[in-house]
Amino acid sequence: MELEEMKQRWSLLSERLERSEVLRRRDMECLFRRRAGSYLHYMWFVELSGFAALPLIVAIGKYRGVADSVIWPLVGIVLCFAALWTWALYLMSRVVGCRGSLVEVETRMTRFTLFMRIYLFLAVLFVILLPTVMVVRAADYYTAHGMWWIVAGSCGLALALCFAVVGWERNRIRELRRRLRDLREFRDA
Repeated sequence: MELEEMKQRWSLLSERLERSEVLRRRDMECLFRRRAGSYLHYMWFVELSGFAALPLIVAIGKYRGVADSVIWPLVGIVLCFAALWTWALYLMSRVVGCRGSLVEVETRMTRFTLFMRIYLFLAVLFVILLPTVMVVRAADYYTAHGMWWIVAGSCGLALALCFAVVGWERNRIRELRRRLRDLREFRDA
């Protein structure tokens, strides 16, 4: 009788363990999807902010008397980065919307991560090159008037801001990949 009772308890514990594993996996998937969805909403916000900034760039440039040869290339560069960001947004929406296997989600996340690495590299390169070009074009005026510190400060501020944003983006992407890896390890265990 004791043996029968132990078998019954063992099967009951086994069922509970299976249910708890299924619930834990479902919770992990839900957490990943929420984080990915949150990142997708953030990307939408950045996309809309970029398009909203275009008229502001033109208006401020025109008001301050900046030459069209500076304003319109800047607008073109912002539009190019907006197009790249739109593609990143599409890739991330495919990650969030994937209801297939975990392997498919990992593949889509890898594509998104690779594209974002290229995008962030180009963004850093752009932020480094644009102030350098502006400094070279305006260096005579600022150094002649003793305002070299304005040029150096604006370049330093742009670089610091760029590296902060890139670091923040990389950490968010890394966190999503970690959650996906945890989910895969849980599935494989």
